[in-house]
Amino acid sequence: MTKSIVACLEDLFFRSKIDATARHLNVPVQFTNPAGLAAASADGSVAAALVELSPEALESIRKIRAGGRKDLPIVGFLSHVDRDLARQAEEAGVTQVMPRSQFSENLPDLLMSLVAPGTHREVQEESELPDE
Repeated sequence: MTKSIVACLEDLFFRSKIDATARHLNVPVQFTNPAGLAAASADGSVAAALVELSPEALESIRKIRAGGRKDLPIVGFLSHVDRDLARQAEEAGVTQVMPRSQFSENLPDLLMSLVAPGTHREVQEESELPDE
């Protein structure tokens, strides 16, 4: 059985970015909202959760941790200036908190590491154009 990732976010730009990247890497992702995060994460086929951090999402994360999924990797992303929310996320049990820019930049490797730890993407370098 292939493990999937549950993604909880409101931002449509990031949703489409996660969806396109996951499809390219053949990683199954199911999307939910903060209210559905705990229920979606309860399934044993879920390898990890990606969460756009908000007070509502933190409440769901606390429910996940209280419900026994203490080992579920939860990666949270937020604005780099929201330090108070980052601190609250760590206290709630978020495994890794990162700014949106870092999340976006590392998304392909992050997805692969969550569904298949220890694997690496094959990246083909594009050849440079010759100087004219």
